Amino acid sequence: MYYKIKNKKEILNLKGLLKMVKLISADMDGTLLDSNKELSPELFPLIESLAEQGVRFVAASGRQYYNLEHIFEPVKDKMIFIAENGSVVFENDMNIFASVIAKERVREIVKAIRQIPGASPVICGLKSAYAESDEPELLKNAEMYYHHYDIMEDILTAEDDICKIAVYDYVNAETNSHAPLLEAFGGQMEIAVSGEHWVDISNPGCNKGTAINKIQEKYGISYEETMLFGDYLNDYEMMKTGRYSYAMENAHPQLKEICSYTAKSNDENGVVEAIRAYFK
Repeated sequence: MYYKIKNKKEILNLKGLLKMVKLISADMDGTLLDSNKELSPELFPLIESLAEQGVRFVAASGRQYYNLEHIFEPVKDKMIFIAENGSVVFENDMNIFASVIAKERVREIVKAIRQIPGASPVICGLKSAYAESDEPELLKNAEMYYHHYDIMEDILTAEDDICKIAVYDYVNAETNSHAPLLEAFGGQMEIAVSGEHWVDISNPGCNKGTAINKIQEKYGISYEETMLFGDYLNDYEMMKTGRYSYAMENAHPQLKEICSYTAKSNDENGVVEAIRAYFK
């Protein structure tokens, strides 16, 4: 397209038009994945199209990197992955950021989780995830979120760099596990409810938002050039890192309060439709 610039005012207007979105980040469960845990068949072609236009697409999840890599296999080389709720970032199969939790702190937290009725600890490392229970309900969920995982008698003996500690709560994460963990480690660790049955614990200041900030800094992408999609409380900090923040229609009420826009639900292809609407 040819555009003839007539004066300085038009130059300023044109600069505004050219300040398009260059980074799009979307949560997985409840956002990109529908209720059947399936991606829209339109998503992969969209990611390829965005890459051709120089727009970076990020999958930001509490899931393990190897799980995300497996899900996005056909387009993984055109994406960035924020895994373990911001504790780990991968690009082109390379770990570009990892926030490792001190071993003594891992020990303290795991011992505290073991004391909570109805809660089971899962520690998440750079090589694998580790659980102590082979309870069918836990295994079903572990297989959903972790592509590499091991069942051990004592997960504290795992030889790995641990970047996140997850709690699987058989009762309800928000009402059962979150409060005692917040009381014991609040202010010392980042503690987020990431689902009905999950609480995620990572180093202080480590969340999806700080991970997005690192990507923005690496590629010189501004707040004005960032678009975000999420549905739950572990997306809270991420939604503050870009101008175009979309809470899914099915999102937690507290997330909707801080977002600029609402997208259709995860069962209505909300993310894909919102991106297409923006880029016309």
